[in-house]
Amino acid sequence: MTTSRPSPTPHFSGRYRAYVLGLLMLIYAVNFLDRQVISILAPSLKSAMSLTDAQLGLLFGTAFALFYGLMGLSLARLADSWNRVSTIAIGLGFWSGMTALSGLSGNFTQLSLARIGVGVGEASVSPAAFSLLQDYFPKKQRATALSLYSSGIYIGSGLALVIGGSIITYWDHHFISSAAPLGLAGWQATFIAFGLPGILLALLAKLTIKEPPRTLPAISPLRLVWGELARMIPFHHHRNGQLRANLAILLTCLGGGIGMFALTNPWLSAAKRPVIGHIFGLHITTNGVQWTAMALGSYAAASWLQSLRCAAPDNFRRLASRSFARLAIAGGLISCIGYSINAFLFAYVQAHFAKGPETGLTIGVIMTLTGAFGTISGGIIGDWAKKIRPDGRVRLVQLAVLCATISGLWQYQTDNYALFLILLCVTNSLMIMWLGPVSASCQDLVPAHLRGTATSVQLLGVNLIGLGLGPYLVGLISDATGSLGTALLSSFALIPIVLLLLESAARSLAGDEAQANT
Repeated sequence: MTTSRPSPTPHFSGRYRAYVLGLLMLIYAVNFLDRQVISILAPSLKSAMSLTDAQLGLLFGTAFALFYGLMGLSLARLADSWNRVSTIAIGLGFWSGMTALSGLSGNFTQLSLARIGVGVGEASVSPAAFSLLQDYFPKKQRATALSLYSSGIYIGSGLALVIGGSIITYWDHHFISSAAPLGLAGWQATFIAFGLPGILLALLAKLTIKEPPRTLPAISPLRLVWGELARMIPFHHHRNGQLRANLAILLTCLGGGIGMFALTNPWLSAAKRPVIGHIFGLHITTNGVQWTAMALGSYAAASWLQSLRCAAPDNFRRLASRSFARLAIAGGLISCIGYSINAFLFAYVQAHFAKGPETGLTIGVIMTLTGAFGTISGGIIGDWAKKIRPDGRVRLVQLAVLCATISGLWQYQTDNYALFLILLCVTNSLMIMWLGPVSASCQDLVPAHLRGTATSVQLLGVNLIGLGLGPYLVGLISDATGSLGTALLSSFALIPIVLLLLESAARSLAGDEAQANT
């Protein structure tokens, strides 16, 4: 049973649609600004809290990503069943507050908890924003609109380096710890300066973005959200007779986590395995937290999918189509490379080329301009390629990823800083071109009522695979080998798998899109 709002969807002027798109793009930029700030603060955090590269990878990735990805599955129900503008505004206000609170952290555990809060808040935004943009723009312009929105990734990531580097440089040059305002260190001031403006932006979004009328479920949105969360725990599945299968999934995921811990723990010296706590007399290390979190996160995602398969088999079939599944996994693997590079880019430049925080301006401008260019051009070219052939968007992504790999491998083997910056421009532009075409293709593979859920599933792959694994593994390899460059180069080993997944998706795309419209 559903309830319908009585008025038809209004016609929005081109100027107002551009305003809404621009504001959502700005919000997404703030999303990545607050997410990426760990990158520019990495050297300061290592010094202030005696962190390892693996711990930095966990802060940048896993602590944020698991809650971002898993809460996205639940909060996507708000995008499909509640006011999307309110969802965006509340989420933005919450994660901005948690970013500011990060500046008051006194140790690794407190900072990890704050990062979890950032992940929960940010999980609410993209499903709601993607769904809104579907109503504001016609199908033929959606890849372009989504690419413009997604360019906020690199606008925010770049500005994090520019603004963060400027704040730290100014703070360190003008204050000593005893004379600094409120006794704050540069990294603390940066967190607070990044967090507070987002609260004002949340108010602006709530007051100026119009929610298009649409048909909504009659059931309470909060009840729907709780229902999605319940799908991630074992005892929920006794209702549909799937408890035994669900427990098997749980044991498999826990076994995988134990196996990865046993495999990777010998890589690290005792100095690189700091104890961060104790449970029942057992030492808790970063490596143990990482693989426990990944095991439980993988279980929660698999449990949610199992429940969806039992409760709504038709919806599950749409999301498990050959094309959708392969595109989601390919996007996750590409993100694994991209997030790994983003997490340690500044640390690599500082260590390999002996540069200081002021380099954040140069790197940040490059990341902003080339990232935005790559994202936007990927969407525009992808829409054009789609007109020529059904799999045109995917073929574009294949070509861009292959060229980015060649450039990236060269980039992390040169000792010439000017050449490094040139190659960074090329690699960054090409590596992000996948986002608009893949996102639009995933949206085309599901009916309108599944858009928010489809977005959250796609982002689950991006975050669970890309952000949950990429930065931590690069940090782990860096700690094990003593070479951050070797660790970054190792991430490109995923590219052959990416190309094979895209090839498989391209071959089934036309048929799966046709079924989505039936």
